[in-house]
Amino acid sequence: MKTRNVPTDQVDSPQGVAASAAVAPSGDAVLPPDPLAELQFKVTKLEDSLLRAKADFQNLQRTTALEHADAIRYANAELMKLLVRVVDDFERSLAAASKPDNLQAVVEGVRLVYENLRKALVDHGLESIDALHRPFDPKVHEALLHQPSDEYPPGTVIEQIAKGYRLRDRVIRPAKVIVAKEPEPSE
Repeated sequence: MKTRNVPTDQVDSPQGVAASAAVAPSGDAVLPPDPLAELQFKVTKLEDSLLRAKADFQNLQRTTALEHADAIRYANAELMKLLVRVVDDFERSLAAASKPDNLQAVVEGVRLVYENLRKALVDHGLESIDALHRPFDPKVHEALLHQPSDEYPPGTVIEQIAKGYRLRDRVIRPAKVIVAKEPEPSE
């Protein structure tokens, strides 16, 4: 009984499987291709492709999760770099405060710290909410008191106790205010 050797590069293709299945044991006659062998080959190839795609997807998920965690972990790195400069300014101010008769240098140091801190915050999207003498808006103001006023119409902010702040378009702290109300009738 003679068997025909089929090159391995042909066995990896459906035609190679069909060709190897189509060789008669005598080696002379060719049988019609075996559809079952061809389908099994296709199923094996598809299963392999599916496993590779699944592994690639799991690797992508793992990589994305690590990148996301790093992005969250180091999201404030630029702001921290700016705040380190503010800490440096504080340290210089404290050093100047330790010397006698250096009040002007301390005041100047504190002013410098304030300006650098304010600039760092503004550069990162922080803005103060201007509340004084504006109509009360509960979205950006927190009323601490209502006070009678002849000078301002009811519902107007007449005093700001603490500034409010907005980070880009989101209020992170409403302005704490005193709001005018109708004066009480005198008897």
